[in-house]
Amino acid sequence: MPEAHQIFSATLHQTCRKSLSPPSLLTYSRYTIPRSAGKCYAHYMAATLSPFVPEDIITTVEIKWTPKEGRFLVASRDISAGEVVFTEAPLVVAPKPEAGSTCLACLAVLQEAWEVCGGCGAPLCLPRCDAKHHTDKECNILACFGLKQDPTNRVLMKQLNVLLAPLRTLLLVQESQGASAIVAALQSNTTKRRKLPIGRLVEEQVTLPLQRELGLQVESELVQHVCGVLDTNTFIIRLSKDRYARALFSLGSLMNHSCVPNTQHWCQDGMLTVRAARDIREGTPITITYAPTLWGTYARAAYLASSKLFTCTCERCLDPVELGSHISSVWCRECHGGLLVPASDPQAPWVCQTCGSKVCAAAVEALVRAAGVAVSRVPQDDVAAISTTMKHLAKVLGSCHYITVELKYALVLATMTPTLTGVSEADLHEVVDLTQELLRLAACIDPGLSRFRGLMLLEQVRALTELLIRQGGVPATLSTALSTPVDNHHPAASSTITSSCHHHASCHHHVQSLVKLADECEVILQYDARLPEVLALKQHLQDLRSRTILEACCGAPSLETKLVLPTKSADVLLKKENRRLR
Repeated sequence: MPEAHQIFSATLHQTCRKSLSPPSLLTYSRYTIPRSAGKCYAHYMAATLSPFVPEDIITTVEIKWTPKEGRFLVASRDISAGEVVFTEAPLVVAPKPEAGSTCLACLAVLQEAWEVCGGCGAPLCLPRCDAKHHTDKECNILACFGLKQDPTNRVLMKQLNVLLAPLRTLLLVQESQGASAIVAALQSNTTKRRKLPIGRLVEEQVTLPLQRELGLQVESELVQHVCGVLDTNTFIIRLSKDRYARALFSLGSLMNHSCVPNTQHWCQDGMLTVRAARDIREGTPITITYAPTLWGTYARAAYLASSKLFTCTCERCLDPVELGSHISSVWCRECHGGLLVPASDPQAPWVCQTCGSKVCAAAVEALVRAAGVAVSRVPQDDVAAISTTMKHLAKVLGSCHYITVELKYALVLATMTPTLTGVSEADLHEVVDLTQELLRLAACIDPGLSRFRGLMLLEQVRALTELLIRQGGVPATLSTALSTPVDNHHPAASSTITSSCHHHASCHHHVQSLVKLADECEVILQYDARLPEVLALKQHLQDLRSRTILEACCGAPSLETKLVLPTKSADVLLKKENRRLR
């Protein structure tokens, strides 16, 4: 049998089993790391992290271990909001299982025609790209998969997408002792997964094809562990404008979960960037969220239990009103004004905080489930349908319930199309009101420099700017929005949203306030795919401020007729930024 097929030795299996045993702590190479297999962790820190993680990361994070949480990252010093905690390259990159026909070299989604790899028949870009993810070893192994004989077989391509991440992880493990130590040490929940349907699925769709169709001498225990590591720890990353992939990171995999995380992360150009959303004190765990922050507690708990196999006990999950947001609370039909609040026990009745009436948990669950089904049938780009469903469910569930909130979020995104010429003033005013409401929610459950806050600020500034241009002065909506604080958690809020802005203040002052809000958007969305829009919006506002605002406020012709939009400059900015992203 070819050497490439003889991937795994008994030594690797012993390493995996040893490194998963309960460790004690020791300090090595300026990190606090767990001791379990001695030299294994020397490789873990020295041989593996070094090629992927910049040296300055050592000054920001260290690895801790507890029996309850396992291995996790903590701040090794005080970290300020907005500071990059770490940036790292992935260990493994592979297509998402549901990606369809994908170039194995660059992971671009292939539409109609593609080139066929001469060695294994796998799909590649046409014309051929210069990416290197499809290696010679991988090609030799896939030669017997069947695509060479039938390169357009969609069933085989779908199966290949399922196999590719485990296969590339196993090949990496074979090539690098340090990588094998990382994969062995990461959480996989193998014991729990084997008792669940996912364990049988891995055996049937991954282990057996690797053994029988690809001829790999690999034990089921190791495949189960690798698949568990991938399902528990991978990120969906953005490689370029239209290319997304599944990636495994060494440090990124060690961040703990919180439903109110203290960091935000972006995956751009194949790199993971983790940035502090709020000030993080030395010794505090570095956290991200594994579940959508706009979901209610029971929905998040169900997702975490099924996909990550643990129960979250963060402050938000233990609070029935979710830090004052009431995002899980349901409108009370008895007093027509109070809110039914869930109990800590999912089976216990929900109780209205106003009238004290009780409703059984099963009835509330059925109501929420029916609302979820209704939402799933609404087209994401149909503004009228989203608006109608949102208003109806607000009367059924309440305006603050997470399903209603998700519809409000969807309505903002659907309304704020790239070109706002077809959006009515009434819809723009509604967007301003909705974003203001969502920004107040963000202050409760996703505070600081969060992407959610950045996107809502961006859409609010876009809507206010469009209203300012159309009305040729200071719309009342603009004054109201700029005079209402929305995030007391963010230190820059007092400087960016000025409470002294009133309806009769100068137009120039209002535009200046919008410029400051756009500045904040740029800070928050610095690593986001929508950064080019922010830069174009800032230039638009700066042009509005410098060229027309004083004349408009003194009774000159309206902004709508005088303003020449800097579309050419904005296009240049967008093109430059897109080139940078590529």
